[in-house]
Amino acid sequence: MSIDPGESPTIEPNTALGRALVAFFDVLEPVYASGEKGVFQVIVFGGCAVHVHTQARGSADVDAEMASHGYADPAEIVALLGEDAYVFTNEEGVTQMLELDPSFNTTLAPLHEDYESRVIRLMTQSSVRNVEVYVASALDVAITKLGRFGDRDQQDILALLQLREVDVGEFERLTREAISYAVGDHARLLGNLNVVLDSYNRSEDR
Repeated sequence: MSIDPGESPTIEPNTALGRALVAFFDVLEPVYASGEKGVFQVIVFGGCAVHVHTQARGSADVDAEMASHGYADPAEIVALLGEDAYVFTNEEGVTQMLELDPSFNTTLAPLHEDYESRVIRLMTQSSVRNVEVYVASALDVAITKLGRFGDRDQQDILALLQLREVDVGEFERLTREAISYAVGDHARLLGNLNVVLDSYNRSEDR
């Protein structure tokens, strides 16, 4: 993973969870504040990314692909991020926690090979020098959710597809390309895609 921050569009996280997601990575200050160990880049997927795009729901787990461009020890980064849950208060005054999901891996779900070209940088950046926080595009988050495809995943996909900036035709094209080289049962993934498209078309016809 290597992202040029100058070429990425930005999005302003305007909810407590969105802002907490950025602050979550401030724990990396001991490693990156001096600039001696290069740049840390992270792309957030999963429920947190769904929330940033739609504000539809929150997620306690931070699903993230991380890359350290420099001399930092990856094990040290994971240890710092996994050491403590990040506690914040949402708009209703309820205390919530964010925790890194150490089991997350982008190879576990279908993902288009060009996803890095569509990432969006969070405008409210970490206060730590050289820490860059991105979210996967709405299209790419939707594609990944065709893998597990539980009820919550299906709801998330439909919420993402209903965003004004999302082109459903583009979603279908990218998904079919991603499935063609995905690991796993292609027939099942294509079936999941058809279920989503049918549900979306029915919702649009109402």
